[in-house]
Amino acid sequence: MQIKLPLLAAAAVVALASPLAAQDPLEAVIDTSDADRFAALFLETEEQPNREQIEANYLSQAGEGLALMQTTRSGTAEALSDAITRSPATYRDAIQRCLPIAKSMEPDLRATYLALSGLFPDETLPRVEVVIGAGTSAGIASPNVQVIGLETLCAASPTEAEFRSALRYFFAHEPVHSLQPPLDETTLGNEPLLILSLHEGVADMIAALVLGRVPDVERDAWAMARKDALFRQFHADRQVLRASVARGETLATFSPEARSALGRWFFNHNRVAEDWRSDLGYWIGRQMALAYVDHAPDKRKAIEELVQGIDPMTVLQASGLSDPNEFGGQ
Repeated sequence: MQIKLPLLAAAAVVALASPLAAQDPLEAVIDTSDADRFAALFLETEEQPNREQIEANYLSQAGEGLALMQTTRSGTAEALSDAITRSPATYRDAIQRCLPIAKSMEPDLRATYLALSGLFPDETLPRVEVVIGAGTSAGIASPNVQVIGLETLCAASPTEAEFRSALRYFFAHEPVHSLQPPLDETTLGNEPLLILSLHEGVADMIAALVLGRVPDVERDAWAMARKDALFRQFHADRQVLRASVARGETLATFSPEARSALGRWFFNHNRVAEDWRSDLGYWIGRQMALAYVDHAPDKRKAIEELVQGIDPMTVLQASGLSDPNEFGGQ
């Protein structure tokens, strides 16, 4: 994915004011009504819906999840029409191959939600809605709803096993964002790289606990073999971004150096050199979150603190993974 500032990430969380309704994990469902409506339109128009048809028969009738995708991921009729024109096969594959699989995944969703409710018994988990967009996001969450961008996730999952695995991951990762404080360009403070890494890393840590596996086995093995070097680079890039913020720059106005520093860790899915891996900020954040929990006398409380948004510098220092020059050395 190309860097598109000020958008934050494929798995961002957006605050909504509407009230939450209690949901029993045993009754969690996967709502595909918006995706079904798009599929009908796609077939009725022989895979060539125009902007007016997309607006009238799909976007104007959006459920909460599709509306969220529209407002946060430039989900206009024009963008969707252009994406279909560029690659109708992507949408055909999403409808024919992946939509039926998604409909069959409710047992997996319920198992995942049962595990999450064990960690967070007092929290309400978001509904799940499957939508079809312009290829800008595989997943996004608000306190009310987690949204699966079917065409994006399907394109990244060429086999049924990969698609099922990806859905299970999103079922476990995205709800954590719905429980975290909202994250956008106004809440990254003077430590944007650290805060964004912890935001995603905490969600990945909890997803790994729930699923019993790391989110990306190959990336995890590659990164663990280079852990010290990766953390040195991470802390160097933190300083670049801190200096950029100190100059008054924002996510939308970062210097090329700052954009490069951020893009080394995020917004680079399948866009990295052979000697690097995509989305390593997730891995870095998970290492810090894991270390914070491992060092805590009360691990359940530590997880709650991480989700609630404890001071990131406290997490970094307690993890033992800070820059040796910080906090008086290590």
